[in-house]
Amino acid sequence: MMLIRNDLQFVVIGLLCYFGQPGKGAEPLGSTEQEWGHVTVRRGAHMFWWLYYTTADVSNYTERPLIIWLQGGPGMPSSGYGNFMEIGPLDINFEKRNYSLIQDFNVLFIDNPVGVGYSHVDGNDTKTPKNNEEIGEDLFRFLKIFMNRKEDFQNVPLYIFGESYGGKMVVEFACQIAKKKKKHNKHKWNFKGIGLGNSYISPVEYIRSYAPLAHQLGLVDKQGFTRIDELAKQIEVLINKKDFEEAADVELTMMQTLVKEMPGVDVYNFNARTNISSEPSLFSYLGLFTERMNSVVKEYLGVAGNREWSFLNNDIYESLSKDLLKSVAKRVEFLLNNTDIKIIVYNGALDFLVNTAGTRLWIENLKWKSRDKWKEASQQPFSVDGYIEGHVKQVDNLLLYVIFRAGHSVPVDNMLAFKHMLMKELVYSELLTSILY
Repeated sequence: MMLIRNDLQFVVIGLLCYFGQPGKGAEPLGSTEQEWGHVTVRRGAHMFWWLYYTTADVSNYTERPLIIWLQGGPGMPSSGYGNFMEIGPLDINFEKRNYSLIQDFNVLFIDNPVGVGYSHVDGNDTKTPKNNEEIGEDLFRFLKIFMNRKEDFQNVPLYIFGESYGGKMVVEFACQIAKKKKKHNKHKWNFKGIGLGNSYISPVEYIRSYAPLAHQLGLVDKQGFTRIDELAKQIEVLINKKDFEEAADVELTMMQTLVKEMPGVDVYNFNARTNISSEPSLFSYLGLFTERMNSVVKEYLGVAGNREWSFLNNDIYESLSKDLLKSVAKRVEFLLNNTDIKIIVYNGALDFLVNTAGTRLWIENLKWKSRDKWKEASQQPFSVDGYIEGHVKQVDNLLLYVIFRAGHSVPVDNMLAFKHMLMKELVYSELLTSILY
C-alpha cells in the first residue's frame, strides 16, 4: 500500500521561502510513507528535500529521531547516492534493501548545496554558495521553514549526519543553529547531535598522512613515497599561506599522482578490487545513477523535465574552489566549548583519502575544555553478534568510532557496525537518559 502524506501544501510569504507541494508517486518507489518538495531558501534558490517516515515498530513516528543526511563531493546529491546506494529503503535497481535506516529512524535527504541534484536556482541572477558559511546559512533557512511547518518534528531528537565533504557542511550547519539559538532563543528544536562520517574536516592532516600511510601499507616504494610527500609539503605550505585556490590545484595533482603511484588501489577503500584503470568503484555507478535519476525517479517525483540531475555537480565544485582545503576544526571547537550536542565522528578504517590517521590528528589537536582528558582516555573495542567491529573512544560529548571492514562509505561496507553505532548513540542512550533523569 502506498502511503503519501498530504498535509504540506502551503506557501510561506514574506520570508523569501516556500515549502513545495509534497510529491505524489506510484509503485515501485512509493511503498514507504514519504514526502518531498522544494524549499526556497533565498530568492530564486530552491532546495530539494525527500523525507521518509520510519517503519519502526512504534505507535508514532515521532518516537524515533529524525536524521538529516547530507552528501559530500562537494556536489553529490543525497537524493541519489545516499538514498539509493547507502541508507534508503531501496537500491538503485529499486529493490528492497536488507537494512535501511528507515527501519529505525525518520530520514530527511537534502540535495545540498543549492544547485546540486534536484535543487536549483532561477537563472544567472541567483548565485550558488561560494563557501561553507553560505551553505550553512541556506541549510539553516531550510530547517527553519521545515520545522515551522512540521511541528510534529519540533520535539523529536534531531541529528544531522554528513559524509566526506558533507561533514564540513554539517559542522557549519550546527554552528548556525547554535549561534542563532543563543542570539534569538526562539528555535525550540530538539537538536541533539551531529555525525561526521569520514569527513574532510581538516584536509592538511589527511594529506600529510598519504605518503607514510601508503608506504607503511606497502602500496608504494621509496620513490613513490617521496613524490607523494613532496606534493603534500607543497600543499601544506600553500595552506599556511592561505593560498587555498592554488592548494586545491596541487591537490588535484596529488589525486592524479596517487592513482599513478598506486595502480589497482581504490583510494576510497584500499581493500577493494579495482579494474585496470584503477577507477574507484564509486564511479562505476555514475552512468546508472544518471539514467535512473533522470527518468524513473524524476517522473515519480514530478520534477520538471528540463531539470538535469548530475551524480556530481562540477559547477558547485568550482564555485567552492577557494574553500575546499580550509579546515573547519575551529568550528568543531566552538561546538564542543559552547554546546552540549553529541559529536559522533566515525571513520572506516580502510579509507585512504580521508584516513583514520588524519582523523585522529585533527581530533587530538582540538583546543577544547576536555582536551587533556581525551589524550589520557583509551579506545575500547565494540562487538556485534560476537565479533569485534571496531573501536570507540568517548570523552564527554565527543566520540570517535573506528569501523573495521569499511572504507569511505561505512553504510555500504559495514552496515552492521553502522546500525549498532546509531542505535546505541541515538536510541538507547536517549532512553537511558530519560530513565535516569
